[in-house]
Amino acid sequence: MNNAPPLILASQSPRRAQLLTEAGFVFEQRSPPLADPDQPPEHLRGHEAEAYAVSLAKQKAASLAEQIDGPALILAADTICVDAAGELVGKPRDAGHARAMVGSFVQAEHRVLTGVALLKVGSAVESFADAAVVRFGAVNDEQLDAYLATDGWRGKAGGYNLFDRQAAGWPIEVEGDPTTVVGLPMRRLAGMLKASLHSDT
Repeated sequence: MNNAPPLILASQSPRRAQLLTEAGFVFEQRSPPLADPDQPPEHLRGHEAEAYAVSLAKQKAASLAEQIDGPALILAADTICVDAAGELVGKPRDAGHARAMVGSFVQAEHRVLTGVALLKVGSAVESFADAAVVRFGAVNDEQLDAYLATDGWRGKAGGYNLFDRQAAGWPIEVEGDPTTVVGLPMRRLAGMLKASLHSDT
């Protein structure tokens, strides 16, 4: 892979960076020019979530590609939640919004979708969306208050990070790929990335 194009993660997310690092990829992080909206359009419903997430991922990758000279492989992603009522859930505006988001997930299930775009500069883009179902058990007000006080909800789709909350003892189960919930569906993405990088060697 010495002659492979550099892999660029179009995100400053430490969670996505950690997933890539743990999978053995060497990459650099850059912020895409496209502003990442905290909230999805209000008119969208749950069945449109996959297309919306993929569209945003493609737009992020394309916006960054305009700043790249020479070969590169750009990886972009967007994660969104869909609550039990079919409403799209983005990132919380403030602590009160985070409480409402996370509180709506308690003792219920929701879907998390991550759209992925893999763009070779000057060439085609590959994309897909992966979904997982997340089930929260009982989380009491004291646990929720303690979490909200940490500001750990900031910048996270649905207001939480799966691995952090599971490590804290919250009863959360996942049907599907847990890394999809965290922000990059590595079960599906790892092979795709390796193939794309090897194809240029």
